[in-house]
Amino acid sequence: MAENFLEKFYKNLEESSSFGGLNAMRRAVGNNVKTKVIKKWLESKDSYTLHKSARRNFKRNRVIVGGIDEQFQADLLDMQYLNKFNSGYKYLLACIDVFSKFAWPIPLKDKTGQSILTGFKKMFKEQKPQLLQTDKGTEFKNRLVQNYLKKMNVHFFTTNNETKASVVERFHRTPMSKMTRYFTEYNTRKYIDVIAKLIFSYNHTRHSSIKMEPSSVNIDNQAEVWHNLYGDNSKQKSEKPSFKVDDTVRISKWTYSNVHYATH
Repeated sequence: MAENFLEKFYKNLEESSSFGGLNAMRRAVGNNVKTKVIKKWLESKDSYTLHKSARRNFKRNRVIVGGIDEQFQADLLDMQYLNKFNSGYKYLLACIDVFSKFAWPIPLKDKTGQSILTGFKKMFKEQKPQLLQTDKGTEFKNRLVQNYLKKMNVHFFTTNNETKASVVERFHRTPMSKMTRYFTEYNTRKYIDVIAKLIFSYNHTRHSSIKMEPSSVNIDNQAEVWHNLYGDNSKQKSEKPSFKVDDTVRISKWTYSNVHYATH
């Protein structure tokens, strides 16, 4: 039956479609099940309908990077309300490659400098960026963390909340949505034993901006990914300017602050 077939793709945490939406399920099952059947089945699931988020698109300045490992964005997710279900883990240190959208989550029991340092060391064993951007949280400015970043030749900088790590916000939306659906489906609040599988699913799910899975991005297809992200420069240059000479404009002020660069 179609229901049993769909159930496998929806509940298998290692599938890119796991606890996903209509598009993810459609890509996973292909032509085996009609779209209207998938939609009706999803709408019968509390774990889907109760956590179906409204998409709100806010225009932001794009972060333009040239390739893999050029710039990462990091954020600390507060998971304290779930710590008693997860062996005392209170935070998730989330880091995303701005170019490939590949993500790493590291569960932490506290946000001391030593814990943040341990988290970054685990991440950098796999991949290390040239630039690391965070918000203005003091946990990232800790002496232990800063000394390590300098040692690893990683340039660190922060920006104000208005422009804070917009790419890592994707982590808040997609994998966290999978997590809440998982909670509802299995009537649990324990994520510590499945977080790796949830992120595996995210990294192997087609990302709309790069038009492929983050896990598929590599040195050989960087040019294709760049084009998918930013388009044809020649077309951008031919666009009509928004303003003319002598137009009166209103300037939105923001501060690019607390820039920390490693010394060589």
